[in-house]
Amino acid sequence: MIKRLGKPSKLMLLMLALVLVFVAGCQAIGGVDLNAVLKNSLKVTSSESKQTVAFKLELDEAAFDDLTDEEIAIYKLLSNIELQLNDVKMEDSSNASFNGKLVLGGAASIGFSMKMNEKQAIVEIEGAKQPFAFDMTGTVLTELAGISPAAGTPAANDESLTALGHALIDTIGGYAIDNLPNPEKIEVKPTTETINGESTALMQVHTEMDGKAIWAWVKKYVDALVADKAGLEKMIKGVVEVLSSDPDVWETLGTVNPFEESGELDAPTPDELIQQGIDEAVAMLEELQAELKAMETEDPESIDMLLGDNLTVTADVYVDTKLDIRKQAFELSYTLPTEEEEELALFPIKGFTVTSTSELWNVNEAVKADEVTVPETAVELEQLLELNSYRFMKMFKDDSAVYDILKNKLHLNQQSVSFYTDSYYNPPIVVQGGITLVPLRSTADAFSGVITYDPKSKGIQLFDEPTGTTIELKIGSDKVLVNGVSATWSFPVTSVGGTAYVPARSLSNTLKAKLAWSDLFDEKILTIEREV
Repeated sequence: MIKRLGKPSKLMLLMLALVLVFVAGCQAIGGVDLNAVLKNSLKVTSSESKQTVAFKLELDEAAFDDLTDEEIAIYKLLSNIELQLNDVKMEDSSNASFNGKLVLGGAASIGFSMKMNEKQAIVEIEGAKQPFAFDMTGTVLTELAGISPAAGTPAANDESLTALGHALIDTIGGYAIDNLPNPEKIEVKPTTETINGESTALMQVHTEMDGKAIWAWVKKYVDALVADKAGLEKMIKGVVEVLSSDPDVWETLGTVNPFEESGELDAPTPDELIQQGIDEAVAMLEELQAELKAMETEDPESIDMLLGDNLTVTADVYVDTKLDIRKQAFELSYTLPTEEEEELALFPIKGFTVTSTSELWNVNEAVKADEVTVPETAVELEQLLELNSYRFMKMFKDDSAVYDILKNKLHLNQQSVSFYTDSYYNPPIVVQGGITLVPLRSTADAFSGVITYDPKSKGIQLFDEPTGTTIELKIGSDKVLVNGVSATWSFPVTSVGGTAYVPARSLSNTLKAKLAWSDLFDEKILTIEREV
C-alpha cells in the first residue's frame, strides 16, 4: 500500500520550483544540446574557477520604529552579503583549495582561505589568532556522536567512486534530465567572453522566467516524468545494475546488496524488489501530479502569491565547444507580500535578490590544489565545540572585523545566567536578612570562569577570565581573597547538597555584573548579567 503524500506546504512548493529552475535542462536549441551540458556539469572532477554570490534584502525602514537598535543593526548587517571565492583549485573530489572574502553590510570585509585533502582541511580567517583544522575522514565527527565505525569495513577508492558516479549520472540523466522541458523564453547565440583573462568563443544560453512561468514549467516537468513510465523503469533497473556491478560500494556502506538472491524462504526475488520500487515511484509521481492540480483549484491565491509576478529568475549560461559550462550568471528576485496579506507578511523585509556569477577554466584537466599544512597552533573541531561564546569571540584580534561583528553586532560579549525559584536544580536560596545565595559553579560556567577545588582544605578558587580576577573562597567562611586582597562577603560560602552557594550580590559586584529579580507568572527569576 502506497502512503499518500501530504499536501505540499507553500514554502516547500516554492523551494521545489526554484531548485528545478536552477537545475533545468532543455532539448537542443541553436545547435547546443543543453541536456548534455547539464550532464557534463555533473561530471566535472577538476577545474579552476572563481565565483561571487550576493544576497540583498530590500528593507522597509518605516517598520524600524518597532525594532531595537540592536535588531536594526543586525538587519542592516545582513541586508547586503557578498561571498567571493577566488583562485579555486579543484584537483579532485578530495583535494581543493581557495581563498575568498565575505562582505557583510556592504562594509565589513573578512578574508579567508581553505585547503583540504582526503584527511584534513585547514581554514584561515582574517583576524583569527589561530587557524582552524578539521578532520575530513569523518572519524572525529563519529567519535563526537558516539558512533564506532565497523571494524574491517573497506573504503571504496576515489577512482572507482568517480566512475560509479558518472555511470549513475548517465543512467539517471536519461530519465530525470532528458524529460526536462524547455523554459518558455530561451535564447541561444554565439558570443565572446573573458574567462580567466582570456577571450573565449562561447555559446550563450539566456532564459527568463517569472513565478507563473515557473509554475507552468514545474507542472509540465512532472507531467513528462509521469508519462515516461518506460523511462522510469529503465532508470531504476539501470541504477540497480550500476550499483550491483561494484560490490565494494555495498561493503563500504556496511550492508549487503538487497538485489541479490538471499536464499531465505519466501523472500522476494530481485526482480520483485525492483518492480516494487518501480510501482512505488510511479505512484508517488502520480500523487504529486494530482496534488499540483488540486492546488490550482483549492488554493490559487497562495500560488499566485508565491509564484506570481513578484518572483523573477534570469539565467545566462556560457558553453564551450566541448559542452562544458565556462561561465554562469543567475539572478533571483522576490518581493514579499504586502501588509494586507498578513499570512505571509514579513517585516521589515520587503523582498530579496540573490545573484551569482562564476567562470571556470581547465575543466577536467590537470589541476594542482595548494598543499595542506596544519600548524601545531591550529584549533581542532573538538576544541571549537567546547568554546562558549565569549571564548570564541576572543579567538579573534580586538581590531578585526570578525571581533567587531561578534561584539558590537551579535553581542557575544553579553553574559547572563538566570535562576528560577521553583527549579528543582540549583534554585536561588533566600536566607535570613534577605540575602540571596546562588550556585557558584553554574554562575562561573555562564561567565567563562574556571573553578578549582581542594577537598582537603575545602578551598575554592575561581578565575574569571574576562576580568582577570581570581577569587579564593572556603566553605563555611565569609572571608575571601580577591586578587590577593582580603574582603568580607555578606554570607559564608555554604554547601547545599554538595553544591557551593555564595551570596549573589557579593559575587556580582566582584565580577562587575548586575543582578535583578523579575516575575514569570507565580515564579520569581534572578538574573545576573554583564558585558565584557
